[in-house]
Amino acid sequence: MTAHRSAEDVCLAADALVTDYSSIMFDYANLDRPIVVYADDWDVYTETRGVYFDLLAAPPGPVARTPEELARVFADGSYASEASRSLRNVFRARFCQFDDGRAAERVVRRVLLGEPAEALPPVRPLAERVPAPAAAPLVIP
Repeated sequence: MTAHRSAEDVCLAADALVTDYSSIMFDYANLDRPIVVYADDWDVYTETRGVYFDLLAAPPGPVARTPEELARVFADGSYASEASRSLRNVFRARFCQFDDGRAAERVVRRVLLGEPAEALPPVRPLAERVPAPAAAPLVIP
């Protein structure tokens, strides 16, 4: 899918995201769909590139460190479990609270047009948002 012109279209078509440390996880989290972090090189990555926060301490879903672990989270359904949803809820509360579809409008109106804060559209709380639905979770026998 790397040659596809629109990451947004790919995200909308996907029932789950498998990601390393890509920022796409923050956008995908707005869909409130399962996210699995594949961190096979976490130690090397953090040593050579550095990170802004400890993703493995506060992931948006299950973390797999080996190909076998990655296969297991899909085979046993844990990628879409209640524990996975709980991790995603914490992640979304931390990183998606302002991404309600009107964030850019609020920035333009406040910063570029100088409108007062009270004139801006209010942020819709996460609990009131209805993300695009995904298919039912897949469980591989």
